[in-house]
Amino acid sequence: MLYGSMIGGVVLAFAGIRSWGEKLTAPAAPAGPIFGSVAGQVDVSALLHVLLALALVITTARLLGTLFRAAHQPPVIGEILAGILLGPSLLGRFAPAVSHYLLPVTVAPFLNVISQVGVILYMFLVGLELDPGLMRQRGQSTVAISHASILTPFLMGSLLALLLYPIFSNREVPFTNFALFLGVSMSVTAFPVLARILTDRRIHKTRMGTVALTCAAVDDITAWCLLAFVVSIARAESAGAMRTVVLAATYLGAMLLVVRPAMAKLSRIYGNRGGLTQGLMAVIFVALLLSSCATELIGIHAIFGAFAFGAVIPHDSQMARELTDRLEDLIVVLLLPAFFAFTGLRTQIGLVSGLQEWILCGLIILVASAGKFGGSLLAARITGLGWREGSALGVLMNTRGLMELIVLNIGLEMRVISPTLFAMLVIMALVTTFATTPILHLITRHYPMEREAAAARPLLASSDEPDRSAILVPVADPQGVSVLVEMALAATPPEAPPPRVLALVRRPLGGVRSGLREADQRVAPRSPALSAALDHAWESGAVITPQAVWSDNPADDILRAAVDAQIGWILLGAHRAVFGSDFTGGVVQRILDGARRLPVNVGVVIHSGDLSFLRVCAVADCSADGRAAMGLAARIAQQKDCELHAFIVLAEPASSSLADPTGGNGDASRALAQMLTNATRMVGHRLHPETLPALDSIRIAQQSKNSLVIVATNLADHLDYAGDGLGDGRALILVQGSEMAAVAAPAEFRRTATRRQAG
Repeated sequence: MLYGSMIGGVVLAFAGIRSWGEKLTAPAAPAGPIFGSVAGQVDVSALLHVLLALALVITTARLLGTLFRAAHQPPVIGEILAGILLGPSLLGRFAPAVSHYLLPVTVAPFLNVISQVGVILYMFLVGLELDPGLMRQRGQSTVAISHASILTPFLMGSLLALLLYPIFSNREVPFTNFALFLGVSMSVTAFPVLARILTDRRIHKTRMGTVALTCAAVDDITAWCLLAFVVSIARAESAGAMRTVVLAATYLGAMLLVVRPAMAKLSRIYGNRGGLTQGLMAVIFVALLLSSCATELIGIHAIFGAFAFGAVIPHDSQMARELTDRLEDLIVVLLLPAFFAFTGLRTQIGLVSGLQEWILCGLIILVASAGKFGGSLLAARITGLGWREGSALGVLMNTRGLMELIVLNIGLEMRVISPTLFAMLVIMALVTTFATTPILHLITRHYPMEREAAAARPLLASSDEPDRSAILVPVADPQGVSVLVEMALAATPPEAPPPRVLALVRRPLGGVRSGLREADQRVAPRSPALSAALDHAWESGAVITPQAVWSDNPADDILRAAVDAQIGWILLGAHRAVFGSDFTGGVVQRILDGARRLPVNVGVVIHSGDLSFLRVCAVADCSADGRAAMGLAARIAQQKDCELHAFIVLAEPASSSLADPTGGNGDASRALAQMLTNATRMVGHRLHPETLPALDSIRIAQQSKNSLVIVATNLADHLDYAGDGLGDGRALILVQGSEMAAVAAPAEFRRTATRRQAG
């Protein structure tokens, strides 16, 4: 009643105010348009079309980028294609009405502003990703290869300008500007795309990979400086050329002598405060905008100021990493699609018409590829690299990606290149980037370079015997981590090393990130799952060994970590597929398959809540899986000082014949006797064995109520534990044993039992 009275009172009061106000008279409207409006009124239609265009291009870019990534191609190709396909080249040609509604000409200025902001921030992140240390790794040989990969295509592009200038330019564009710009457009290499290809193929640490990364880093700086020089020449009048040079030199000196030390000090302040505060963010953004304004006023475009400012921030600082983490998704997902859409509106493939123009387009692709490939190959051979390594290097340096589009848009804005030539050069950028991965695969296939990279990685096999008491707990999701940690602690004897909790964090896919910091483990990943494990251990007063690593292949990395650390047991959380009832799917299944060839046992923990160790039940036979399940159950029962009910299955699940313990099957009898003897030594009178002539799901389910149930996987395959209620309301562990690990199992039992008796 009070609420209704309040609402009714407000309505009546406003009605009274309205009746009084209707009698008042206001002055005339002010003359002139409102700032930010069109024709004196807010253009709601333009805003609607901009929002629709962004939503459409983001969706299309994500879809095509995912498809190209699945085809082992750089996602940037799909993202660039998204803007082109939505422009006049495809949608405008086959559905002009739809194209005119979604991307009318009136939205171009708005998209241009958004795209310019996106490109400025993108170039800032590219500068953050640039590692100056790469340029000091191989010295003069690397600089020679890098500059050869720039100067050769630059010269060939300038030579090609003699043919293209009379066809695609006009009298208002001096030939010098046209030739310089065409040469620069042939010289660009996309460092983020190249580095991502190398890290994804895990060859960034090979000799060729190191040279390629170093050359690309030198290329990035040299090419952008060269482009800045060309832009300054094209923009400056004859009387202002010297002014531009003096101001540019002053700017670079200020960045190196003033801004760089200031950013190093700011990164230390960040470290002391433990986070990137809003105040620090404001300082960085203001400095970024001022740097971009400075280069724009000098006459060498705002993107160079953004790139230079990013490059002077310490590359490996936590501040640089958090800046990338915070900004990358916003830039790559929201702002860069505006650039793709704007580029798509400018790209008119239909302008390239007729056989002659397509031949010229092919000639541009040929000259660009030959210049990059030939210059890099010859310089690589002179500096001592082999033919195949030099060829792979030349192919990698031919990667252009988004960097080329940035250069081309600058040239089109300055009217140095025509729309037709712009379309040809966009096609060249797409073709050269697309061709990099398959050609690189053909060159490096069956070549020691791949084996060199494989040799640099730890092998998945080891001749050393693992420590049977050591346990590895891989985690990725904070939910359920406490149960896994508690299970590992329960299965770890006091004398054994503490459980190793391994958090696997997928490397960022990234449209900006090169992946180098993550691939080289120079930056430790942040893992909420590992934090949850540490919190649980702290609350329990227990000790664990925490580790967080970047991972692109979780199954292989988990197995590799187990072998490297001499681990005897891996405890995994269960995984149920969206469709189906199998708990061992995806990464879990790949680990189970891979562990069969290694001396390591695997347990898959399925639980529905808090863990209870009041009673342990083991379902085992004489197989490697059964012996491992029995061993794990005995370890937990021993540590928790609880009862162990062991169901010993005498018959194979798929067979009706029984294993005669009196001598019909001597090997099985001895294995069974040894398994029970070992368990008795560990658990003593708390062991209650029960032999079953065959699997009896109903009996096992009835006897294992309120218990931790540990089942051999070869038996679990024939038990409907979900249907019979086995594991319902409690924890279940599916155990896969290893024949290689089982060889040392009796010795482990004897060592543990001896320690217990001595205690």
